[in-house]
Amino acid sequence: MRIVGGNLKGRTLYEFRGNDIRPTSDNARESLFNILGDISGADFLDLFAGTGAVGIEALSRGANVVFNDGSRESVKLIKENLKKVGADGEVNSSDALAFIKSSRKKFDIVFLDPPYKSEIIPELLGSIAGVLKDDGIAIFENENIFTGLANGLILTDVRKYGRAILHFFEKQQSGAAVYAGTFDPITVGHEQSVRSAIKAFGKVYVVVGENAGKKPYFCEEERVKLISAALVESNAEVMKFSDFNGEKEYAEFLKNNGVRYYVRGIRDEKDFSYEKKAERRNAEVYPFIKTAYIFCENEYKSVSSTKVKKLLEKGKSVSEFIPISARDIFAGIITKKQPIE
Repeated sequence: MRIVGGNLKGRTLYEFRGNDIRPTSDNARESLFNILGDISGADFLDLFAGTGAVGIEALSRGANVVFNDGSRESVKLIKENLKKVGADGEVNSSDALAFIKSSRKKFDIVFLDPPYKSEIIPELLGSIAGVLKDDGIAIFENENIFTGLANGLILTDVRKYGRAILHFFEKQQSGAAVYAGTFDPITVGHEQSVRSAIKAFGKVYVVVGENAGKKPYFCEEERVKLISAALVESNAEVMKFSDFNGEKEYAEFLKNNGVRYYVRGIRDEKDFSYEKKAERRNAEVYPFIKTAYIFCENEYKSVSSTKVKKLLEKGKSVSEFIPISARDIFAGIITKKQPIE
């Protein structure tokens, strides 16, 4: 194990013996710090420091680093590695949650690599925002994609390096969100994502649009009707993109109504890859909006509007995929429609 960049580049570190400890690989660390860019002067927290490799990599690149680990053996090894490379850093021995809740210091960057099967991960991620500066970021390593929400954080990117998956979170700022899609038709997966967005951002504008590559089965009015029924008594406002006179007027509406986030519900890697490409275009048209991703729970991963239409084509029931409060309206619409060709 070696330092891959900065003024300590090439220095080797002591490692744990055996397979119980799983340090972040050299390749993953190099990619991580390439993504982070210039971190000189940044306040960096290596929360589950282990060998100290990630924190020492940050030190090598000019960051001010605080190391923390609940294991005395890890703390001893971190100090030995700091001595070996001739570097200084604050080293603490504390339970991670206790450290987060008691810390008075705020950080620009928090890196956390807890045991992959740890039961405290949801609570831990829900506490991280408390030690982040307003423009701070948190990087969470795990072998599984984090689903749902992390209180006070928005998920902006996910990268995979072998077994390790790095999740990049930013501290959430105040502002409403927009959730746009064709919703042809709205599914329980859409409903779960929108309700998660409402929980996170308070106000959500649900915008029904068209996809030039798709011929919708449900007309705009039908889709709006279904969405409105599905999200009844929620803090969502449903509208059509066609109500606006092009992207410029739409952008002005979002800006004037305090929209700061564009929420995307993600089922799998294919969805994520598609949305990351769209994110680059959206950043040019709507530079004041940040894309926030919500990976759906496992029970919704196989649910899609396309699947609903394919089942309808075969004459099969799809009620389980439609939000409960919209099922009666959906059934009424379907009885009046021609079979899907």
